[in-house]
Amino acid sequence: MKKLLTSVLLLILGAGSTLAQDSGSSASKIEYSVDNSIFNASTLRATENGKTHLLIDRLKRMCLQVVDQRDFDGNGFIDALVEHIVACGGNCCPDTFFFVSALGGGRFKLSDEFADSWSSPVIEKWEGHWSVVVTSSNEGVNTQRPVEITRRFVLQSGKAVEVEERKRKDMESIVEIRSEMFDLAKVGETHSLEYDLDGDGKKDQIKTTLWARWGRMFWAVEFADGKKFSCDTACKRIGVLKTKTNGVSDLVCDQDTVFRWNGREYRAAAE
Repeated sequence: MKKLLTSVLLLILGAGSTLAQDSGSSASKIEYSVDNSIFNASTLRATENGKTHLLIDRLKRMCLQVVDQRDFDGNGFIDALVEHIVACGGNCCPDTFFFVSALGGGRFKLSDEFADSWSSPVIEKWEGHWSVVVTSSNEGVNTQRPVEITRRFVLQSGKAVEVEERKRKDMESIVEIRSEMFDLAKVGETHSLEYDLDGDGKKDQIKTTLWARWGRMFWAVEFADGKKFSCDTACKRIGVLKTKTNGVSDLVCDQDTVFRWNGREYRAAAE
């Protein structure tokens, strides 16, 4: 009996030793870093337990920024979400993203670049795992109708896997004016929309001019009674909605940003 208890104890101790080794291997201290500013080609490095590994060198001519460091795939090692700043500090185009997956023992795997965005990604829990939410749009030097798609990604086996997607929809309008009516080559072109906004039986005007850099319209309202209002929010669409506030028609900018009349001016409604 004593011999049996001793054997069981040795087995337990042995198992504990194995668990400790496994735990120790997944508890590696890992940190990611880039050198240079976002205006210059970067190097991306990972330091694991004091030893530094070069993941991307400057010859790749990529401007990089580490957005976040955490265990995205749940394997016990710290991974990284990295932003590829495509314009290197400019504003020609949106940035893209990729994961660095840590595998332990100095091994790292870079995912393909996924999605693109003009804004920062959102990192949040999804079904018990960390996820990255990226909103992409067709913003740029164009007068196309706005398109905005929001996607959710998780890190699985070193790959960025899309698990959700939703597309922003246009709010229905009665009449509207869009930047697609403009010709980017024509400087100083204007377009206007006539509609009785305040219900006095007279046509009011929504006048627009093009901001060519972004293919968007600056707009102003001229009421038939002489009241005037100008807005510094540039839109690709201005539409008149069925709803009214203070007796004046609400307006929609782009897909679903509502402007309401407060008695003196149009103000964007709180979401």
